[in-house]
Amino acid sequence: LFAWTITVVVLSLALEALARRLSEPERAVPAQTPCGVALLKPEEILRVYAQRQRVFAQTAQGVFPVKFRLYELEERLGEEFVRISSSELVRASAIRSMDFSLAGTIRLTLEGGTVTYVSRRYVKKIKQTLNLERRRMG
Repeated sequence: LFAWTITVVVLSLALEALARRLSEPERAVPAQTPCGVALLKPEEILRVYAQRQRVFAQTAQGVFPVKFRLYELEERLGEEFVRISSSELVRASAIRSMDFSLAGTIRLTLEGGTVTYVSRRYVKKIKQTLNLERRRMG
């Protein structure tokens, strides 16, 4: 009877963990690699971008094609990723520097030295997201 009780408790805990895992939104992104399909964790992804009708995820290890559309990845990856143009998202914590000297746009340098640009249309939004807006005195 004692062993049966332990088995039931262990199974109950395992089922609870499985139910919790299944109820959480899946955030890992399946990507095509030379070795097959790999699941990229959001914290590994520097940026996601669309180019020539395809979507790619860039990590420190390289650039990999993914099967999702950009808007689907924006939902899947959550608030940590910021849209900087109609064709690109970046992980906010991967931004290492921002150059505001260009008229109307922002040059972003990401981890590993990757450089990308915020389109004019998204400059205000990224400033708000990263709390970079000037406060008005008055």
